[in-house]
Parts: sequence; structure tokens; C-alpha cells
Amino acid sequence: MKKSATVVLPLILAMLAPCAGAQSVSPAWDAYRNKEQQPSAAPAPVQGEAQPASQTAAPVQAPTYAAPASVPPPPHGYTRPAAEPKGGFFLGAQVGKGWIYDDVDQNVAAINGGYRWQAGDVTLVGIELASGRLAETDDDGWRYGKVTYGSVGANARFNFGEGSPWFAIARLGYWSADGDGDDESDVDGGYASFGIGVDATRNFNVNLMYTNHAYATTYYYYGGYEETEINRADMVTLGVEARF
Repeated sequence: MKKSATVVLPLILAMLAPCAGAQSVSPAWDAYRNKEQQPSAAPAPVQGEAQPASQTAAPVQAPTYAAPASVPPPPHGYTRPAAEPKGGFFLGAQVGKGWIYDDVDQNVAAINGGYRWQAGDVTLVGIELASGRLAETDDDGWRYGKVTYGSVGANARFNFGEGSPWFAIARLGYWSADGDGDDESDVDGGYASFGIGVDATRNFNVNLMYTNHAYATTYYYYGGYEETEINRADMVTLGVEARF
């Protein structure tokens, strides 16, 4: 019994040896064993967990800038800067027509000058002196003599908004006049002027003015009777002004 077992056992081992060798040299077997030995894949990240910067950071893009809009050119003509100081001396000249007598036109030439102070963003106030003349004229055979006058008063101008070259002007004061020839007389009273103008440059403007001169005249009649009336002389002038 022992002898047969001793003979059979080596035969069985000899038969199994080729099978074991075949398994060790089989490519399919090697691939299967290598797959069994590879580490398992990393688990998927849980939502909400912080991820490494290399995995979560989005690529940074350089900022882009829009090209600046082109600035439109300034309009033609003078535009007064909003903060430009305007106080200072001024000197003006005017020409136009005057009416001391109804429907009798007399040529007018005048000059004025003074100083204005800045009184607000669009307002200037000042003082002025003026002198003028109404020329001699004839009308329907009647001669109307020359009249010269002088005045002193206040002067104010108001721009129509900051930066606007357009302005209004007002004048108020006292005046006196001397006549000659057949109309020789000395009168005095008050005057008021209103007008509109436009700045051509920082130091020069053109203006259109209406001026009313009011004065009292006393008339004497035979028998010692007298009467005082308030009369007026009107002027419309176109002028220029320089500022310093």
C-alpha cells in the first residue's frame, strides 16, 4: 500500500507542474494579476469640500478698457468759464439816437467808465461816470441845439447762467445837461437804463441799451403863474465795452 502511494504521488506532481508553469507565463494571467495589484482610484470629491487651488482656480483674464470717447470740439465763439472772475475796470463807447422833443431825432455819442465788483456767480455791481452829447439838428425849419450831459451812478450786469456769454445790464443814477442856442437851458434829474449784451471775448463785449432821462421843468406864465412838469429824454444806443 505504501509503495503504490509513493509511486502515484510523484506522477501527480509531474502532471501538475506544466499547468502551474503555463499559468505563470500566460499574458492574460499577468494582466489580471497586475490589475489586482494596482491601487484603487481616488474617491470623487464631496460637494462643499475645499478643493486645491490648482483644481478650482479659474484662469485669470487681463482687464479690458474701453477706449475713451472723443471730446467734441468747443463751439465757435467765446464761452465764459463758469468760475472766471469778472470784476475790474471797464470803459465803453456808444452811438445811437436821442429824443428830447417829440419825433425829433438827434444823433447821440457817449462814453462811460467805472469799476465793477464780483457780487455772485453771475452778478457784478459797480459805479460809473458817463458823458455824452446830442447833436444839433433841424426839423421842419426849426433848429434844435446841441445838448451835452454828464452822469454818475450805479451799474450792474447779470449773466444768463454760468458759462453763458449773454448778459443783461442795468444802470441807475443822477445826470445834468446843458443846452445851447435857442434851446439854452440847464436841467438835471435821474436816469435809468436797461439793455442786453454778449461777450465776444473775456475783455470785450457788444451791448444794446435803452436809457430814460427824467427831469423836472418849471414853466412861468404872465401874471406870476408857474407850473412844474416831469419830462423825459429817451436814448437808444449800440455800444462796445472793454474790461481790464
